[in-house]
Amino acid sequence: MSSNHILLIHGTWCNGDNWGSFADELKNRGYTVHTPTLRHHGAPSGDTWMNAQKVAKIGLLDYVADLIELVDTMDSPPLIVGHSLGALLAQLVAERRPNAGVILLAPAPTSGIFALYPRSAFLWLRFLPQWLMRKPMYPCSWKIWESMICNTQSREIQESYYSTLCAESGTCYFQMVLWYLDPKKSARVNFDVITSPVLVVTGSEDKCADPRIARTTARRYKHQSTYVELKGSDHMLVFGRYMSETLEAIDLWLANNNIAPINGSKVFSGQPSQSPVPTSITN
Repeated sequence: MSSNHILLIHGTWCNGDNWGSFADELKNRGYTVHTPTLRHHGAPSGDTWMNAQKVAKIGLLDYVADLIELVDTMDSPPLIVGHSLGALLAQLVAERRPNAGVILLAPAPTSGIFALYPRSAFLWLRFLPQWLMRKPMYPCSWKIWESMICNTQSREIQESYYSTLCAESGTCYFQMVLWYLDPKKSARVNFDVITSPVLVVTGSEDKCADPRIARTTARRYKHQSTYVELKGSDHMLVFGRYMSETLEAIDLWLANNNIAPINGSKVFSGQPSQSPVPTSITN
């Protein structure tokens, strides 16, 4: 029996392989790491157009059903980690299944959390027609990617990650951003049901999911949450320049909540941090 399952849920336009070195570091810490690719996602190969048409109609609860099916194969409650859209999915899964804890990295909003701050609105409202018509959301332009999503990373990292992006579901975004129009209330999270420790990590330079979304999310969990804001980090804090600081924040939170694996290294094995880890850590 493994007591150290960890489920990593990727974000918009991405796939399970994008976790890369982040997943490797968690394996080094003693975790059994699961990195599923959401339905009809994946690297842009094969029939890209057909996959885009398939994903367009997929809703949040379809993703959640797939993830729950995976969780149900595990022999102990996992630590659930989500990045961006994956952080919303992580909360929807945690509401429905026992878990060891929840880590939300640059979280997308749940229903009831305001999201369209000026910088984020400039990026996302261009996709409004796809949301309303339930059409596929093809990846953003390179200019938007390098200036608003992956904006503090090196050119090499920006290019390598951008080349892996695929289409996303307009239905999913309709349910998330226009939640008040969704009869299924798909993006609604019952925060009181999630009683495990919650860590929320965001970047001060995140123009994709404004840090205020993360702060509001952390407040929803009251005393059980820890909020960390990485000074200088963009939205993509799970690889590249700020990955080490994200992992350091996770290590500290795991230790403080006594849920770190008893085997494996807990020390980041890459390059040391170049700046202070968080601007704040609060419980």
